[in-house]
Amino acid sequence: MDERAPVADAQAHVGAELRARSPERWLSCLWAAEAARPALLAVHALDCELQRIVAEIGDPLLAEIRLAWWREQLLALAAGAAPPAQPLLRLLAAVGRRRVDLERLARIEEAFLPLATAGGFDARAHARLRGALLFEALFEAAGGSGGPGRAAAPAAGEMWAQAALWRERWGRVAARIETARAQLAPAAAGAATGAQLPVPLRVLAGLARADLAAVAAGRRLAPAATAGRQLRMALVALAPRRA
Repeated sequence: MDERAPVADAQAHVGAELRARSPERWLSCLWAAEAARPALLAVHALDCELQRIVAEIGDPLLAEIRLAWWREQLLALAAGAAPPAQPLLRLLAAVGRRRVDLERLARIEEAFLPLATAGGFDARAHARLRGALLFEALFEAAGGSGGPGRAAAPAAGEMWAQAALWRERWGRVAARIETARAQLAPAAAGAATGAQLPVPLRVLAGLARADLAAVAAGRRLAPAATAGRQLRMALVALAPRRA
């Protein structure tokens, strides 16, 4: 039996879910080399799943349990455990052996945990942790090899995560998110460029920069994945990359 078939099936399933949940993140993966796409899809899909848990699960204890479950699963995969018959975990297991530090990625649960509990929520700390861990994993997934690009990833990720506090659907925690956004300074966050990042990260940073500029100017955000936003992604992708 060809062992690649279950992984290919998992990639197709995860890709379809990501396209439905976050079309712009799915589009960003298409700017990567084909070999890098499974890892990029898996990292984005994990982040989307954790965000969905805090947005949709009404029972805080159940949301906390689900977040912990995902962290435990990633740590088990990082330790060499075989993945269960779950598409995203199967894909994460496949890509984690080659491209992504799953043990470090598991810490992204810490960024979402305050939203699942009754305590305070620090929007800046959330954006800093979520963005850094997400973009560092995406940098690895895209085949980045260090240097200025790796150094730029955390700041670009924080910028993206700040924009996500305005753009993404937050469901049952939307009121907490809206209150916490007052802690942020979107104009300052939008100053980061991410010009030295791999293209799949640069295009997301470009969209985030546009969103934060709109927020700072008091404008409404454009709908996701419109022709105009896809054009922006293309212009960022094709712009000369600075060394």
